[in-house]
Amino acid sequence: MPTSKTTNTKKSLLIAAAEIVKEEGVVKLTLEAVAQRAGVSKGGLLYHYPSKEALIKGMVEDWKNNYFESIIALAKDDTKEPGKWSRAYVQSTYSNLENDKLLSSAIMAAMFINPELLDEYRQQYDRLLTKLENDGIDPIKTTIARLSIDGLWFSEIFGMQPLNKELQTNVFNELINMIEEED
Repeated sequence: MPTSKTTNTKKSLLIAAAEIVKEEGVVKLTLEAVAQRAGVSKGGLLYHYPSKEALIKGMVEDWKNNYFESIIALAKDDTKEPGKWSRAYVQSTYSNLENDKLLSSAIMAAMFINPELLDEYRQQYDRLLTKLENDGIDPIKTTIARLSIDGLWFSEIFGMQPLNKELQTNVFNELINMIEEED
């Protein structure tokens, strides 16, 4: 089991890498830049991530694990069976809009460096979509909710006409209401 210091160092490296991608673009993602931003020697970075691809793979795995664990936990805690996966998906995506601005950098980096790094994410996402499609509510409404929250997420991470907080909240509430009206 990794020590707390090891875990903290790895997390610092992942955050530094995500910040660089978000602020400067994937082209500026170098091992030297990540080590410098994280306040770690390049040797320290290489100890945890022996290559740029390993670093990006770590970014993707961290983001994927946090994202899907959040959805699973929300669905598990939801006592109302119909629509629980759809609500969990919308709630998790909405609640992580700010955090995902950095973590979504993993997707951009992987697409730029090696799209195959997203294969495991795609497989897990496909399994989630099966749960959404069999969530006990109209699959059209589930799809509308999923695509709407995905669109909100994309507008936020790319800074493409992001919504103000009040409108974000109203859109979120309307999506949840749409899912619950179906029950």
